[in-house]
Amino acid sequence: MAFVEIDKTPGSKVPKPFERELKVLLAPETHSDVEGFTLLYSTLAPNGGCTDFHSHETSGELMIFVSGTGRAWLGGEEFALRPGVAMYAPPGVEHKTMNTGDEPLQIACVFVPPASSDYILKNVSAADGREGGERG
Repeated sequence: MAFVEIDKTPGSKVPKPFERELKVLLAPETHSDVEGFTLLYSTLAPNGGCTDFHSHETSGELMIFVSGTGRAWLGGEEFALRPGVAMYAPPGVEHKTMNTGDEPLQIACVFVPPASSDYILKNVSAADGREGGERG
């Protein structure tokens, strides 16, 4: 069954300057009854945890902001982030999120079509060696 508890799901940590934790919660390769999407839970560290500017070639990414505050850049525009806000990055559109507050910025990210867990973990590893503005 496709049932997960976020706090009991192991994650992958990304060090500074992109300090965050990523958890693949639901995906076709983790749950046989999941089709058509990947659900990732991202927690950006307080006071500057972020992603780099990046885009996804084949998947759109729907981001639902659950807790915390921050800023996002999407297709050349800047947005304020807070609980209850959602943002969609279509395939190929560059975007970035950053925590500007004192609490973790938690984001439920839905990739459609699914992004493989291998793709996500590969990007975690690649972020270890990136500098602040490099594209992914």
